[in-house]
Amino acid sequence: MSTVAVVLTGAAARGAFQAGALATLLPALETQGLTPTILLGTSAGAINAALYGSFAHLPTEQASSELLRVWGAMGAGNVIRPPLLSLIGDGLRFLPGALFGIGHGIVSLFDTAPLQRTATEVLDTGQIAANVASGVLDAVGVAATRVPPTDTVPSGPDDTVAHWHIAHAHSVLFLDTTLDASQVADPSRALRLAPGPVQADQVLASSAIPVAFPPIKVSGPFEGWYLDGGIRLNAPLRPAVALGADHLVVVSAHATAYPQVYPSGVGEQPDVLDAAALTLQAVMADRVIEDLAEIRTRNRWLAQGADLCTSGGRDLHPVSLLEVSPEPGVLAELATEVLGNNRFDPQAAALQRVLRGLGDGPGEMELLSYAYFDAEYFRRQFDVGRQAAERALAVGWELP
Repeated sequence: MSTVAVVLTGAAARGAFQAGALATLLPALETQGLTPTILLGTSAGAINAALYGSFAHLPTEQASSELLRVWGAMGAGNVIRPPLLSLIGDGLRFLPGALFGIGHGIVSLFDTAPLQRTATEVLDTGQIAANVASGVLDAVGVAATRVPPTDTVPSGPDDTVAHWHIAHAHSVLFLDTTLDASQVADPSRALRLAPGPVQADQVLASSAIPVAFPPIKVSGPFEGWYLDGGIRLNAPLRPAVALGADHLVVVSAHATAYPQVYPSGVGEQPDVLDAAALTLQAVMADRVIEDLAEIRTRNRWLAQGADLCTSGGRDLHPVSLLEVSPEPGVLAELATEVLGNNRFDPQAAALQRVLRGLGDGPGEMELLSYAYFDAEYFRRQFDVGRQAAERALAVGWELP
């Protein structure tokens, strides 16, 4: 019997694209006899993994509709407080440090108290645990990045003082599973495993976008402050394989392959937003693309008769792949169109002016597609997600 895992990448405001894709993808997989039982996600992908994990006991069509219902009811007011209020609060925290050298400083650009309230209202973590315990699902997991504590000084290997450094940041996969998870932790990638039921604070930590959203404090085996899991582990592909998945569905908010065409010429000097968009692309996409390439390489070796095993001694197995991602530029164009339609909305107008002041290149549109938390934009992403899922299903599984 096949074990199917769905891995959902970080997506920020593109999370509604994943919901639309899942609504088409999951019923189709069910008809193939390949109902996913492992759900792993990062950032907005963690939100979708947890939400669908709480609906998985329902018939697939109904569970998919529930996921769309949640995203369809979302808007900026469910995610952040009005930027003006956040700006006032940031000013009160910024001035003491700038003028007098006191105070803790600014922890984020936005106040996400509304998102924390929304999470408690829509996320039934008890049902996630029940679905795993009853066997409806085999595993639900969310990845977050643990920030090294700054107020402790642990002992070094020879009773020397070893000060924490930002390099001590690491990924943590919060995982509720009935499967053998002994191979999930990966010291070579600074990935730790925190077993137990998935909690709302873990999901919020996984989606705490750096700089924009504040760090989230998480209790449990690795208590501490956490930021977005996409900083280090934007797609938990290797954990899915370590859990025994032999069919791997990747629902990505960005490209899952490098382009094979490289434009010539010079063009205009890139602006700040172009540079930021390139950095975001590198953080979110490159590791995913390279991990997928590693799985394909492993599949080729296994097909040629190689005897491969993990560092823990477990035999490796071939993995079939199904990739779902938007066409380049589609979501950037959609976000720009919706923002233009809402130009009389004060928050939309303010966002548009800020971005335009920083640049007018392709980076402006790309960043907007990740940062625009808007109800109309969310709903219109559903169709983009459905179309991407239909394209992937038409191509079919990439077999080992």
